[in-house]
Amino acid sequence: MDEFRCTEPVTLRILQPGFADGEVRYEERSATAVVIESRGYRPEDGASAAFEFLLPGRFRLPPGSRLTWRGTTYDVAAVKPCRDLDGTIRALRCTVC
Repeated sequence: MDEFRCTEPVTLRILQPGFADGEVRYEERSATAVVIESRGYRPEDGASAAFEFLLPGRFRLPPGSRLTWRGTTYDVAAVKPCRDLDGTIRALRCTVC
């Protein structure tokens, strides 16, 4: 994807359906992202993070997955696809908490 430069390395723990040995299953994956700081962030709003992550590519990242950036692990709260004019998914915009 040449439209934007992803400069921040992140580690994704993608939530998998089902359980293994009574535990939630995750698939770990490395990626690079654009980090967007939310200017309207206020701790009293109940959010614990002031960031959104733009991840290039087309893959499944359900809410409940985890994202680690600069040594801090965030829970993925919402994921919205970013599409081209022809409808092709080019990236995922992830809101974390």
